[in-house]
Amino acid sequence: MRFQPVFLPKTPAAQAVSSIARAVSLIVKVILMLEPSPIHLEASDRVEKGSFKTGWRSDIPFSQYVQGVFPVRNHPVLSHTDNGRFSDMRWNLRAVKLKELGVIFRPTDDIQNHLRFNRKENILEVFHHTAFLKEQLRATKTGGPHFSDPSASIAAGSLPRQLVLEVLDSIQAVLFPLSDKRSNVLLRSLVRSCSFDPDVLNFEFRSIRNQGEEKVGFVYLADRLSDLHNELESPPPRGWFERMIERKSGARYMMMATLIGVVFAVILGLLSLAVGSYQAWITYQAWQHPRSPGS
Repeated sequence: MRFQPVFLPKTPAAQAVSSIARAVSLIVKVILMLEPSPIHLEASDRVEKGSFKTGWRSDIPFSQYVQGVFPVRNHPVLSHTDNGRFSDMRWNLRAVKLKELGVIFRPTDDIQNHLRFNRKENILEVFHHTAFLKEQLRATKTGGPHFSDPSASIAAGSLPRQLVLEVLDSIQAVLFPLSDKRSNVLLRSLVRSCSFDPDVLNFEFRSIRNQGEEKVGFVYLADRLSDLHNELESPPPRGWFERMIERKSGARYMMMATLIGVVFAVILGLLSLAVGSYQAWITYQAWQHPRSPGS
């Protein structure tokens, strides 16, 4: 059975429930930088705002809702720091490489939108409040293995520690590795022109990380990072010329190379024809107007 939203006049009781739901959502947004969408408000929000966020049903615990927003996935490379390709794949996901594809970086204040990529508009959303992420990590740093359980972190008023580590690393170690000069320059330009949090330029380690958290594998953000990697490996056609050719990068580039070769050969042929015609014209003029030996 499919649920069809029906818009009815709101009764005082319904208005009270709606007000409470909005208040709870606002509290969660302020404390955790996560904007939940109550399920009974979801339909109207979609109409008014174009929102497609995961609905938070009243019978679902908040910890379960958060895990639904960020489902855990196991990626063969990105989820395992001991994989030989982990560092290379992470390096290939730098923002400077995405920028070469024309990707636009847009700051978001909602952590659930982090690394969401709009292919139609070529926009990548980046949660940029690193100061908030560091405070979350400080709050759960001394908890030991207790905070390895996402529910325990949420019960303490924090997001899952693994999730926060992944978001921070995806910014300062993947998209914008601070040790890379080009990435640092790009990040500074985003701070100036796109209102990114200036704290994003500050790297901290001992005050926020436990032993063993030097490198973080990605399970919450594995799918989103994998999608970006696929975008780099097989970029979709952007211009009208590329849209005329297959989307598959190998076939497209082979076809483009063939067409460029043909065009180059035609240009060389035209140049050779022009030079030959000019030489023939000079020969004809010399035959028509021969010079006498004494001239």
